[in-house]
Amino acid sequence: MLKFIPFIICAAAILLWPNPAKGYELENELHESAVYANSLQDEETKREQIRSVRFRGNRTYSNMVLRNIIATRQPSVIRRMQFWKEPSFDFVETDVRRDVIRIRRFYNRRGFYEADISYKIERGKRPNKIFVTFIIDEGEPVIINSQTYEFITDDPDLEERIRTSRTFRRANTGIRNPFAEGNRYKSIRRADMESNLSNRIMNLGHAFVKIDIQSEVDTAAYSADVHITIEPGPVAYFKNLRVEGNQTVTEELVKYQSDIRPGQRFSNTRMRRSQRLLFRHPLFRFVTVNLPDQPVSEEVDVRIRVREFPLRSVQVQAGLGTEEIIRGRVTWTHRNPFGNGHRFLVTTRGSFIEQRASLEYLIPGIFTPRSNFSVSPFVLRQNERAFLLRSAGVVNNLSYYYDQFFIANLGYTYSQNEIFQKDGARALQDDSQIFNISSLTLSALYNESTGDRGRGWAFRPFVEISGLIGSNSLVFQKVSLDARRFIDVTSSTQIALRANQGFLFTGASSTIPASIRYYTGGTNSVRGWSRSQLGPKRAVIDDDGNFSEYIPLGGEAVSNFNIEFRQDLPLFEDGLQFVAFLDGGQVWQNYEDINFREMQFGAGGGFRYFSPIGPIRLDFGYKLNPTDSDLNRFEGVNYGGINRWNIHFSIGQAF
Repeated sequence: MLKFIPFIICAAAILLWPNPAKGYELENELHESAVYANSLQDEETKREQIRSVRFRGNRTYSNMVLRNIIATRQPSVIRRMQFWKEPSFDFVETDVRRDVIRIRRFYNRRGFYEADISYKIERGKRPNKIFVTFIIDEGEPVIINSQTYEFITDDPDLEERIRTSRTFRRANTGIRNPFAEGNRYKSIRRADMESNLSNRIMNLGHAFVKIDIQSEVDTAAYSADVHITIEPGPVAYFKNLRVEGNQTVTEELVKYQSDIRPGQRFSNTRMRRSQRLLFRHPLFRFVTVNLPDQPVSEEVDVRIRVREFPLRSVQVQAGLGTEEIIRGRVTWTHRNPFGNGHRFLVTTRGSFIEQRASLEYLIPGIFTPRSNFSVSPFVLRQNERAFLLRSAGVVNNLSYYYDQFFIANLGYTYSQNEIFQKDGARALQDDSQIFNISSLTLSALYNESTGDRGRGWAFRPFVEISGLIGSNSLVFQKVSLDARRFIDVTSSTQIALRANQGFLFTGASSTIPASIRYYTGGTNSVRGWSRSQLGPKRAVIDDDGNFSEYIPLGGEAVSNFNIEFRQDLPLFEDGLQFVAFLDGGQVWQNYEDINFREMQFGAGGGFRYFSPIGPIRLDFGYKLNPTDSDLNRFEGVNYGGINRWNIHFSIGQAF
């Protein structure tokens, strides 16, 4: 047996020794796998990608309008620079063909019945980059030749009352009537016209009005005849209010807050206003006011559905800015502390400039469903460049809601205050003033804007009268007016204007604390200057007799204006906006010294990004005509700093 051991060892060695051929085959397989993986990766990165989407031949509608109706998308400039992201604008020719149909239907519904749409595909220097061009031949539009009305009613006097009413006449003039003779026929506007006429006739009391619009289109003659049938039904009056969804308050409170009363003549405007009034109530987060199914009659039942907020909640907010650096607010809310629909708030907010703590008790609908009353005690610490203020008091406010555009306020404030003059960052403890304020305020807001984009006009007058009943140590009156106008040049271009003027009247201006005077300059006034730094200043001299800095003095009169050119940049990034601005302003220590030739100006530009938390704003302002104090010069010596430029960063539009 031992003699076979050498042979067994040799056989095992041969079997276990690595085979060079098999090793080569394994290495080759691994190499082929790597090459295959790399080829897949190359194939992935070389997928056909949309580079640009263009339009040719469109005259009536802009490229931006047409881009919003198609599915094919091109990457923005910012997205193109994000090379590390996976390709996400794949070219699918089937989608392009569907877009041709979408564009054709878009034109057909707007009066271009012979619109011819085609497309062209081009490749860039890199074959996987695709340029799509939609070629549009709009053709002749269809023009409205006639518009006629037919009333279905047995009462000729009723027809005459509707025809001669102001609301009906307004529905047939200007842009309110898309089917007026001479207009381009747009079938897509049929629902708008039916809704507009229905709402207007419903406001005359006809709750069950029916509108039908028929048209005859002659594509050969490029003309259309529009026939509108109106069945007004009877004049109706409110009867029963059905409330659904209330959990912690009674139906009677909801009915009262709706401001709809049985016996009132039906009005669609009254129902919409009722919904807004209920939305203003702090307890309700969802409200609908509508008509349930019911037979046609002279009495109308209304259904009110509400959904309540949680009774208690905590809200935490935070923000950044170049003025306050960091700001935050924490609010604890109880929306129904005693089962009566009132609201109780505990709020603390703070920044590097202001710290405030307050309570608020709000009574909705105190006299009418349109009025609210609140009582709010507070403590405040305000640390400005010129002064340090410590204050405690109570603010009482009565507000009246007229409609969604106009709100008026009557307030009364009583506070105990101590103010310290500052030299630089140091508050002078031996240079303080103690005073109390007992003042009546009147203010209002008329605002046609909604959301973050301004619309139309806005006016904010303000009057404060202190010392009426002799219960305070200061007697003064403040009057100001803020006016704004927003002009839409195109759907993506806007010009925004603002003017602000304020006056402070007092018999002894030297005794008026710095916290009551007017200041200007900063993120939301005249950019180019930092907060409150435009206007008269005093030089701060340190203990060694050297110049330290300038401190604003404030004044009895202020004047500001702002002009902004706002341009959306959808090709770069959705929600991105470019702004160019010219600001101007001045503060005068005495209102008798007002001289508008002393106005100072700042100009610059910036960007807005409309994020979910609001417009994030970055502005660069440049002083056009600064004074020596603005440039940090004292007695001919320049003390340095980048004094002509100022960077402003915050959340929210400038105005």
